[in-house]
Amino acid sequence: MTGPPVAARPAQSPIRRRRRARRILLLTPLALLGLLIILVGIVYAATKVPNPSDVSTAQTTVVAYADGTTEIGRLGSQNRTDVPLSRVPQQVRQAVLAAEDRNYYSEPGISVPGIGRAVLANLRGGSVQQGGSTITQQYAKNAYLTQARTFRRKIREIFIAVKLDRTRSKDTVLEDYLNTIYFGRGAYGIEAAAQTYFAKSVDVLTVEQGAVLAASIRSPSGYDPALHPQAARERWRYVLDGMTKQGWLEPARAAAAVYPTLAPRQAAANQLTGPKGYLVRQVEDELTARGIAEDTVHRSGLRVTTTIDVAAQQAAVTAGDSVLGGNAPADLRQALVAIEPGTGRIRAEYAGKDYVTNPFNTVVQADVQPGSSFKPYVLLAALRAGIGVRSRYDGSSPQTFRGQQVTNFADEQFGDIDLVTATAHSVNTVYVPLALDAGLDNVVRAAADAGITSPMDIGGATGAGTSLALGGFGRGVHPLDQAAAYAAFAARGVAAAPYLVEKVTNAEGRTLYQAAPTATPKFDRAVVDDATFAMQSVVDDGTATNAQLAGGRPAAGKTGTTSGNTAAWFCGYTPQLAAVSVLFRDGNAPLQGIAGVSEVTGGTLPASIWKTFMDQALQGQPVRRFASPAYVGATRYAGPSPTVTSSATASATPSPASTRSPTARPAPSRSAGASPLATPSGTRSVPPSSLPPSSSGSAAPSAGASTPPSAAAAAAQSPAFAPKSTNPLADGSG
Repeated sequence: MTGPPVAARPAQSPIRRRRRARRILLLTPLALLGLLIILVGIVYAATKVPNPSDVSTAQTTVVAYADGTTEIGRLGSQNRTDVPLSRVPQQVRQAVLAAEDRNYYSEPGISVPGIGRAVLANLRGGSVQQGGSTITQQYAKNAYLTQARTFRRKIREIFIAVKLDRTRSKDTVLEDYLNTIYFGRGAYGIEAAAQTYFAKSVDVLTVEQGAVLAASIRSPSGYDPALHPQAARERWRYVLDGMTKQGWLEPARAAAAVYPTLAPRQAAANQLTGPKGYLVRQVEDELTARGIAEDTVHRSGLRVTTTIDVAAQQAAVTAGDSVLGGNAPADLRQALVAIEPGTGRIRAEYAGKDYVTNPFNTVVQADVQPGSSFKPYVLLAALRAGIGVRSRYDGSSPQTFRGQQVTNFADEQFGDIDLVTATAHSVNTVYVPLALDAGLDNVVRAAADAGITSPMDIGGATGAGTSLALGGFGRGVHPLDQAAAYAAFAARGVAAAPYLVEKVTNAEGRTLYQAAPTATPKFDRAVVDDATFAMQSVVDDGTATNAQLAGGRPAAGKTGTTSGNTAAWFCGYTPQLAAVSVLFRDGNAPLQGIAGVSEVTGGTLPASIWKTFMDQALQGQPVRRFASPAYVGATRYAGPSPTVTSSATASATPSPASTRSPTARPAPSRSAGASPLATPSGTRSVPPSSLPPSSSGSAAPSAGASTPPSAAAAAAQSPAFAPKSTNPLADGSG
């Protein structure tokens, strides 16, 4: 039995359907907005406003050797004493506001424009790269013991800042901020900072002293007056200028302000005593450069694995302490740094005896004139330009180039010599015209490609550039740069940026940072192999026989002694390790009467320190040989009296870039004899006009260039068979 039929629903008109769709379109956003408001309300209600005690918990960061377990030192013992805002002088507070948030009292707790700029930057970069933090936001951020650049952390920071702004007065937030912010040197809070930097309580600080503390907040390590005095003073002046613009300080008072004297830098609980202190502080600086804030390093319990090898570091300390012994003046500075070729890993460093008593890091902060240790870059440029190592120059002294007189060390006399001999004995009167022939711009380019970052000024037209070849320019070079550049020789032309931090993990074991070595081929292998061949002669029978390694292990390198005997270098390498040793004194005092050596040159104490270090650091490692020379480029002649070595008629044209003394010099006074790389019979000298143009690579041997000899012939021509110098420790750059 069937029921009555069901009446069909009348079809909706198009007008009703459109009205319904409009209602849905209107209600959906409102519903979503309502849900968002509810969600925001729930999160806001659940957000805990931090008290200063919430920020006080801290875990020290462990800095370890490359094995990941052996500890070098720690960072993070907290020094903090809270004080009421009433004890902080008004102008000290204003200095902080001028540095960090000039509109603090008139703005909301968050900076909407700043956050907007950060959001745009983050969307472009894929992560939080910039902030727009007010003082309120900075305090909120500190509560979470993390500087993680994530949207989640930023959202939490905003909620805390908004709630702080609505529930606490501006003075209360500023007081909490001043009691918890990190000022550097292990000092948390304005009172601890006043004691650490000025050995006095905060309530008696002057406006100048307050500006010093305010200047450090942005980057406590980067603006530490003891480590970076110029940057610290510039930031200090920025703070005073900001106070003037805000009407908080009279312009005349700001103009008359003098940078105050600071208390000696102390290491918390002596954690940075001894040579290891330099390493620990350098790790902190590198972490900051990698985007891990100093405050995070000191409070978050990180574990930092460095590139430092345990055995190599012990060898560096032993060499740094033992060679000089107690016979060194108090103002003597030394640096020893070793780098793994091809990766840039810093394997060992010695920057001084004690970081606490002298925090100046000679490895990374010192600018030292390189002297003749710069000559290998001249040789690289010449080889790139097609001037081969068998090329011959006049080594007599003195000679005049571009209106400047050039002499050899102790005015030693050499006659017609090749570039290997000139390198072995550091002959200035060969290397200056060689630099001019190669092109001074090319010399600068070669040094920069190898790893020298310092400005290298080649000067104007008249008399310019003669000092560049001898390592006299600008402000000097960092020992770390020199080590990295010589490591490029050891790696056969592969340059790598030096670094110290290999890996960083947080307290939970999550990796925050992992190094990715950057190695770039900068020179043709054949070019570097020829340069290394020449630099082996420096150790074998030249100015650095003191650097000869135990067990017959091959080594190459170059000495350097500056004019006036104010700095002495030995920079050398094996295939496995490159290292630099340098000595200098404060105020450019001469290196005389040190450790029993009347006149220190690169071949004396620096070479001995280098050898002591390398013998111990390489102990147990296999003996590796350098590649054979390739003899790239042409054999040119630029001596005082051109000769033809074959029956063919050929002439050598003097270099147009130099004006040599018209008087022919006598044969070398040091019984140099014939060059061990004399042009083989049957080949001819090649005039400069036949040299190929400068290029970034090695030049192919020309028709007139000599061909590489057999291994036996190469051995017979090695500078090791040259007559021994009567003064093997004399450097040619004095």
